[in-house]
Amino acid sequence: MTSIFILPNELIIEILRYLDVTTVHELISQLRHNHSAIPILRLLYQRLFGGVLHIINDEPRLQFRHDYELTIGDFRDKLIGGEEDANFEDLIFQNVRPNIIEFKFTRQQSDYKRFIHDLNQFHQLLESTEPNIRSFFNKTLQINIFIDSNLVFLENPDSFKSIIIKVLLELSKTEFGPKIKNFTIKSSEIGGLYVAHWSQLFKYFTSLKKLNLEDNFLKSNYEQYLDVWGMSQKFPNTLTELNLDKNMLTYISKDFLSNLPLSLEVLSMNQNEINIIEPCELGQSLPNLRHWLLNFTKLCVISPSMFKKCKTGFVLEIKSTYLPDSDLEKLHIIAKDKGLKVLI
Repeated sequence: MTSIFILPNELIIEILRYLDVTTVHELISQLRHNHSAIPILRLLYQRLFGGVLHIINDEPRLQFRHDYELTIGDFRDKLIGGEEDANFEDLIFQNVRPNIIEFKFTRQQSDYKRFIHDLNQFHQLLESTEPNIRSFFNKTLQINIFIDSNLVFLENPDSFKSIIIKVLLELSKTEFGPKIKNFTIKSSEIGGLYVAHWSQLFKYFTSLKKLNLEDNFLKSNYEQYLDVWGMSQKFPNTLTELNLDKNMLTYISKDFLSNLPLSLEVLSMNQNEINIIEPCELGQSLPNLRHWLLNFTKLCVISPSMFKKCKTGFVLEIKSTYLPDSDLEKLHIIAKDKGLKVLI
């Protein structure tokens, strides 16, 4: 094993990436108190810290694969100390650039105040002017955000909605924005607060690939705002997947579809209240769309001809809807003629 350490450090770290995380932790534990092993320890720590870094809430509901994991409080503590206060491990952590940082906040049913406290800590980190924190964020290449509030109808979600919207606003203003590739906000009920305003923020995430807004009480209309999702382009031109499952959308307008980014490949709208889709040339509005999911909706009005110009291989899922047999038959004829798939 020790023979590899005569190689250049960059090559050694690449070799160490083939070790599973448990093995790396075991080696660190064995060598931690061996002063002569400091060069090897440094490389082992770089292997951990340079991979996928997970930042989680104190009592997470879900577990994810990672290279290194810290609670949001421990993450702050590792960064906040200066060189005179930080230990050997923390100094390496502060100076290694992680491949990906993933902020994963998943709330347990019984956890209310602590989860809000952890989200507030995250917001404070985003606002912080502490040099070590800003430096760490600046050198990070990719950031993913996953927030699952796991709310149920009987709970009062106002505190959740407020802090999540504050986090979203702060993310859109900082150096974080262009680095976020995957963003999930689910089961938070933010659909009940300032939707016309916060829905405009996603366009500032100029590298965003996947956006999941599942189960947030999102609606088509909000008081003076009719067709709020069709008012303007809300998403960046990098977006390839948009998940709007389990919301309260009632119709899909031509403006909604035409304001989605041309880059979009997957559009998921399962388990909404959708009953009408306004006719349009879908293949022109979304030339790269290859999969549209509309399962378990109240869909009863659609124009089959809108799919005639979709790219070959396009898949339309319409399981358990209210579409008449005549429309289903027309959809199957178009699908057979154009090389599309219709799943019912």
